[in-house]
Formats: sequence, C-alpha cells, structure tokens
Amino acid sequence: MEPSERHPNFVGRVAGAVTNRVIDVVDPNIVLDEVDIDRILARIDPDDLLARVDLNALVDRLDLNAVLDRVDPNALLDRVDANALLDRVDPNMLLARVDPNALLDRVNPNALLDQVDINRLMARVDVDALLAQADIEDLVRRSGVPEIVASSTTHMLGSLIDVVRRQLAGLDTIVHRTIDRLLRREPDVERLGPPELRPATIDDAASGRVAVTGRYAGPFSRLLAAGIDLVIASVVFTLSVAGLNILTSTFFDAQISSDRAGFWGVLSWSVWLFLYCWASFTIAGRTPGMALVGIRVVNTQGHPLGPWAALVRTLVLPLSAMVFGLGLLMALPHPQHRTLHDLAAHTVVVYDWGDRPAELPGPLSAYVSRHAEV
Repeated sequence: MEPSERHPNFVGRVAGAVTNRVIDVVDPNIVLDEVDIDRILARIDPDDLLARVDLNALVDRLDLNAVLDRVDPNALLDRVDANALLDRVDPNMLLARVDPNALLDRVNPNALLDQVDINRLMARVDVDALLAQADIEDLVRRSGVPEIVASSTTHMLGSLIDVVRRQLAGLDTIVHRTIDRLLRREPDVERLGPPELRPATIDDAASGRVAVTGRYAGPFSRLLAAGIDLVIASVVFTLSVAGLNILTSTFFDAQISSDRAGFWGVLSWSVWLFLYCWASFTIAGRTPGMALVGIRVVNTQGHPLGPWAALVRTLVLPLSAMVFGLGLLMALPHPQHRTLHDLAAHTVVVYDWGDRPAELPGPLSAYVSRHAEV
C-alpha cells in the first residue's frame, strides 16, 4: 500500500500549505503587472458571465445613495437624445393614464390667472378676424335679445292701450253717475254687472285703482269700438275689392265696380258687415274694435255668447241705427247700458281687458272709493 493511500488527506494538506506559502511570498502587484488584462477579457464571454451573476444579490450589496451621489445629472441629461426619447413615447397611453380631475385639483386658478398678462393677450387678438367668424344673427338670437325687445314692445304697447281704456272707462263712469243723478236712481250693486261676473267687480285693483272688469260697459267705449270696427271693415273691404279687380282684370279682362252707392255696392257692403260682425261675435264674443277698446259681449248672466244670440244681435244691429239711432241712444238711460239689439239677443257688453284688470283712472278711483256704490 502506497503512503498516499494510507493517508488520503496528506497530499491535500501539503498542497494547501505550499499554496499558502506561495501566496505569502508572491507580490500581487508584480503578478498583475505581468497579466495581460485585455487578453483575459477577450477570452471571457459577457453573456455567460452575466448569466452567472446574481443581479438581486448584486443590487442588495450596492449603496444606491452613494451611487446617485456620484451621478452628474447634467452630464447624464446631456447624453440623452430627447427626440429619440419622445419618439418612443405613446401619447395615447400617456394621456390614458392621466387623471384630469386630480390634475385640475392641483391647479391654482388664481395663481394661474395672476401670471397671465391680459393686455398682452388682448393685443394679440384679431378682433376683425374673430367677428368675421362669428354668426352675429345666431349670437343675437341665442342671447334672447329679440324676445326681450318683443316683450318690452308688447308691454309698452299694452300700457299705452290701457291708458286709453282707463280714460274711456272713466268717461263711461262719469256719464253713468250723471244719468243716475238726473233720473234720481240710487246706486245699486245689481246694476254693476251680470250675476256671474259681479264678484269680480267689487274688488279694488292692487294698484289702488278701482277694478271694473265684468262691469257693464258705457257709451264712450262702445262708440269708439264701433268707429274702429267701421274703419277696419272699410279698409279690408276696399283692399278686397282692389284685389279682386286685379285678379279679374288679369284673367278675365273685366272690372268690378267699387261704387258703394250702387245696388251691388250696397249689397256687397252689407253682406261684408254682416259676416264681419257675426263671425266676430260667434268666434270671440267681440269684434276687433271691441278687443282694442277692451269690451266683450256676453249674455245677461255673464256666459259666453252662442251662435244664435250672435246671429240675432247682428241682424237687429242695423235696426238700432235706424230712426236717428234711437235704438243705440237707449243705452244711455238704460241701467245696464243695453241697446235695442242687446235686448233682442238677450246680451250685454262688459269690460274685459284679457289677462290685465280693467281699471278706472287714479283720481276717479279715489272718488269712487269715497262715494262707493259697491
């Protein structure tokens, strides 16, 4: 048996002792000076080397703070190609990850506006180009200016008409009181208006003027309404005849006589007046002239006028104007200011200004309030 077989650890011990003695004697600097580093690195496979490196263990042994302290950020940024970096950025993915609410919550609008130079900003605005691109008509329409102007115009026109109506109602009241005194009639609530409308006649208006909505209308209001209706009917009749003349002369080479004194002129004028009054009473309970003055025709109870009553009233209306208009003048002494055609059709005429209260003028309202008949 060989000595090495009998003592297996002997060779290892001798080799270790020799190696340690060699290391103690060898100068590592001299050894490194003799080593060709490039030749060694050329023989090393980097991929194989990195594959054998435990990166986690390596990072755990690094002092990141010390590494960052030795990094020069300016030099690092100088070596970054910003264009190449931005080319690799997907803006859609970037924006998808942005929370606009959180972003806006961190914005201080006051500080932002403080940084804005308004004068400089306005100086760069091309007003002419801005107006050239603006739809002024649509802008005005969306601003509501036309509605405001229309509402103001309607309100002003309504107020002007109400002033005239109040003066007429005041004159009617004066005539009514004067006739009552001449005939020695005592004031009577029953003669103010129809039963169905009478409760509305005993309340004062909020403006301090006496409300007369639903009261029997007097002679001045009715006379002015008749005059307005006569003008409207005449104008419409004249324009209609002129229009028919144009049509007949164009297509038939004939003329329609516009002479109202002739038989056909009187007949056509009478038929037109009948249709004008009857249609107005049936549809609206008043003619256009009565609507402007603010009066309406109702039955004796205060209910709307029916077609039959409107027909009777229209047919008897010419009879009221005959014999010096006695049928119309009888409205002056009558307690309810009814004419002959009102008596025949069982109708009365009352004040009605639509959605606004019919009122007396202020001074007359004060007088009526002091000498109230209601």
